[in-house]
Amino acid sequence: MAGSAPIIPFLSTISMQRGYSSVIVGLIFTLIPLPALIVRPVVGALTDKYKCRKIALITLIVINCLVICVLMFIPGTTIETEISDVNVIKSPTFWLFFSTIAMFITSTTARSVLENTICIGLLGENKYKYGQQRVWGAVGWGMISFLSGAVIDWFSKGQDYKNYTPGMIIALTACILDTFVALKIEVVENSESKIEVSNVKKMLINIRVLSFLLWVVAFGFFNAFIWYYLFWYLDDLSLIYHPETIPYIKTLEGLTQTIQCFGGEVPFFFLSSYILKRVDNMKVFSLMFFVFAARFFLYSIITNPVFVLPVELLNGLTYALAYSAATSYAAELAPVGAEGTLQGIVGTALLGIGAPVGSFVGGQLFDLFGSITSFKILSGTALAVCITQTTVDLLLNRYFKDKNFKENASSTDGPTIDAIDNNYL
Repeated sequence: MAGSAPIIPFLSTISMQRGYSSVIVGLIFTLIPLPALIVRPVVGALTDKYKCRKIALITLIVINCLVICVLMFIPGTTIETEISDVNVIKSPTFWLFFSTIAMFITSTTARSVLENTICIGLLGENKYKYGQQRVWGAVGWGMISFLSGAVIDWFSKGQDYKNYTPGMIIALTACILDTFVALKIEVVENSESKIEVSNVKKMLINIRVLSFLLWVVAFGFFNAFIWYYLFWYLDDLSLIYHPETIPYIKTLEGLTQTIQCFGGEVPFFFLSSYILKRVDNMKVFSLMFFVFAARFFLYSIITNPVFVLPVELLNGLTYALAYSAATSYAAELAPVGAEGTLQGIVGTALLGIGAPVGSFVGGQLFDLFGSITSFKILSGTALAVCITQTTVDLLLNRYFKDKNFKENASSTDGPTIDAIDNNYL
């Protein structure tokens, strides 16, 4: 994840510096996850069939390295005025930039599938310890995001624009190190359990599953504004209210990622197994939507970008705990033989539907209302979703108590399999 941290969080501000409007940025973030919808299951199926996970992983890391090199040399990195959307769409440079970013996101997503599968295979019977492994991804993301922001600011001193090349060099270095680590891994290639078609059909028409997937889509929708538009919002606060923060705004933005990871994700990934033993998964979702409403409201009233830092502690509730609850509940709902299938569907709902829709809506909102007003609208929307989700959950618990569709429930201490990883996507 350290190889993605210097690039993915900064994509919106990189695009803005290239002269792209919020509508174009929203379009970029809507479309770039779509190839992964095809690549993710294809890579999984091919590596399962031909038992080549290690080779595939190394290949994808090398592709990441090459894509980062291309990204560093794409022209048009600094534009004084915003380019009209029509001219952007007609520009070959834009399509080169878009294609490069799409390839980076796609290869990164495919990598995460293999990394998670390999990790779970290595854990063997201790799959419940996956969360303890996932924590280190948050650690790497948090450290490298802050380092990248600081280095970008350092090398941009005295310039009118931010120089993102040092961050990309850090990403390239991390990917090269990943290659050496991947070469040393002893991959366990086990055959997958056979999926019962009848169980899959039952699962896909079950009202609890359908309701759950709807809330996962909403989970991805709201997270898209954090993943893709937080830095844009911080840039706006800096430019409008506190221009004295401009020289170190990238350091500040990187620090938000560090606080999200170390202050929010790390403790809640560790505590998730303990919490989910005592709190219903859907109650966690209700809490998550409520905290999203509070988080977005705080964004809408803050004028100093420095004051955003303590708000990022809420990421433990809006991402880490909810992420663990989604994985755990999918394992609880899935019938025998279809556990992995439901996890894949959950991943598609989160990253293939929720996040792209959120990205598109975010671009439109930022264009029409600006970042601050957009977060006011989002706060009200999240609160409405919280009330709706809580009501639906109460009704389901009252009128749909029969859970006989679940033929074989998981009983591990925590998440047993993961197909949703994104920070990232």
